[in-house]
Amino acid sequence: MWIIGGIAAQSISIWSLRNANRGEANRLLWLAVGLILFVSSIWLISTGLGFELGLTWALTTISIVAYGLILFPFLGAKEVGHQRVPRRLKKMPIPPSGSKARLALRLFSAGPLYLIASLGLGLMIATKPWAVEITRLFTGGLLIPLFWSLGALHATVDSNLWRVAYMPILITAVSAAGYVLL
Repeated sequence: MWIIGGIAAQSISIWSLRNANRGEANRLLWLAVGLILFVSSIWLISTGLGFELGLTWALTTISIVAYGLILFPFLGAKEVGHQRVPRRLKKMPIPPSGSKARLALRLFSAGPLYLIASLGLGLMIATKPWAVEITRLFTGGLLIPLFWSLGALHATVDSNLWRVAYMPILITAVSAAGYVLL
């Protein structure tokens, strides 16, 4: 019963956060309600399963619920693609200019450098004794793709090439130091 209530709270939380993102009236209210419901859903699921397992399952189920709510409009859509997007949302950001070498550095940073950084962070989370072993491994393994995708996003969007080059190296060094020292 706790878990069903938690998943229901997650669904309403995501709906509320989507309303806050749309820029409707009472944006801060929608945001606050969404975040409060998200925290309460973690509490509900943790109450039903125990804290460690409940936290892991709450973060997993909110991802599944979010994907479901995002994909739901496409199930009944007659057309999918660029024509479906409103005109005000069709404006694409200006891509950063540069040479082939700058592009190669961005791709190298987005690929192998941020992969190594995300593996380091995931390894640090998976091996340090903050929870039981299965929870650490599950959480560390699930966070690696999240860290890598955030890093790849940073590498392709940030206009400062210097930051694109040193940030994954810095994250790798900090995670290695955290692994050794913690």
